Amino acid sequence: MDKRTGQTVCQWILGTVTVITASSPRAFAEEAEASLVPPSQLAEQLAGYIQSVQHPSTGLPVSFFHSVDHALDDVAFTYDVAVAGLALAHRGAWPQAKRALATYLQMPLPSVRAFDFNTAYHVGNRRPTLEYQLHGGPVFWMAIALLRYAQAAGDRAALQKGIDLLEWARTQLPHQDGGVVMSHRDRFSTVMSMENNWVYYAALRIADDVLPDGAPREVFRQERRGVRRWLDAHRTQRGAGDPVKALDVYTHALLVGPEAHAEDGPFADRRAQQAWATQHVRELEALFQVPGTALYDYTDEAEARAVGRERTAWLEGTEQVSVAYQTWADWFERQGERTFGKDLRMKAALAHKQVLRYALPASTGLAVPNTNAILTFRTFQDGWYARPRSEPALNGTNWTYLAEAAYNPFVAELPRRAR
Repeated sequence: MDKRTGQTVCQWILGTVTVITASSPRAFAEEAEASLVPPSQLAEQLAGYIQSVQHPSTGLPVSFFHSVDHALDDVAFTYDVAVAGLALAHRGAWPQAKRALATYLQMPLPSVRAFDFNTAYHVGNRRPTLEYQLHGGPVFWMAIALLRYAQAAGDRAALQKGIDLLEWARTQLPHQDGGVVMSHRDRFSTVMSMENNWVYYAALRIADDVLPDGAPREVFRQERRGVRRWLDAHRTQRGAGDPVKALDVYTHALLVGPEAHAEDGPFADRRAQQAWATQHVRELEALFQVPGTALYDYTDEAEARAVGRERTAWLEGTEQVSVAYQTWADWFERQGERTFGKDLRMKAALAHKQVLRYALPASTGLAVPNTNAILTFRTFQDGWYARPRSEPALNGTNWTYLAEAAYNPFVAELPRRAR
């Protein structure tokens, strides 16, 4: 589809958004009442911390509060903001969730010249900072956060912006064999990321759920099929031609949920899907579980050794494992595999419990670090430096909340606000 056609479809989508009514069976703003998940003291403490690091004027939450690395002072990473918005909305902190997402809701779509939807922003002045890059992953996470918020709160502007972002990715990000590259410019314009494509795929599935039948929905379905083909072709690689083993590749393949694999995956039947999931879990544990713990590393042992570090627990990633295992436990039990389902629940609970050993109490709540390491360390040979356990981290706190609340934003809607 050429650029002009893509713009026409986008306008059609936005026109559709403005006329959705409560009578539509797929309407995002249907009149419905649903109670929030029963309150958990721990969830309240985690959400309390997230709210406490929101800037009083902009609502953007600080990613690393009081880090010894002053380059991180007052910095909000786009990905962290998106997941924080999901956590706050799930807890029922609607005004705080909306304030966290407001900067991106009002932001122009990405362009070649401007740094809109940059990787990171200063929380006070909302200006781009640090990396000055656009990566697809954070953009897709923001689309998910906006779409989920729209479903829950009946916010038409949030729905429109979420769809806009996905349409931008579909028409502006270069594609390779169905998948999308990391960025539309600079050196990342040819780099394929398995993690990013899983998030994009999950976002496209959510778009399919919120849009009514029609041409725009079918366009996104076609895009989803192409992304899925690319994902299935590369399986457990970190990216095209990148054989490095990474935990997030394995977790995201599970986080998209059993239904995604049943509907879009290359499985002949449920038995084949069950065999894949069982093998995937076992391989995940063999590669990434830190020996003697229920925690998980960023990489396998070979990559950790190559970068010159000990096996170290990635607390955010460990909670992603916990959420993924909770997602699949019910499905295995429904297939009659009650023992394996129970085992997944036990491992999810144990991993979550061990993460909480490193939680940092604060006057306004409870924060979880990025890792359990004593010092900053390098993740991959070509990766970034992970923060130590002495520093509160929004990413760790966000995912600990999701694990505590058993909320997987790839597959479950936010509880609807009573209207």
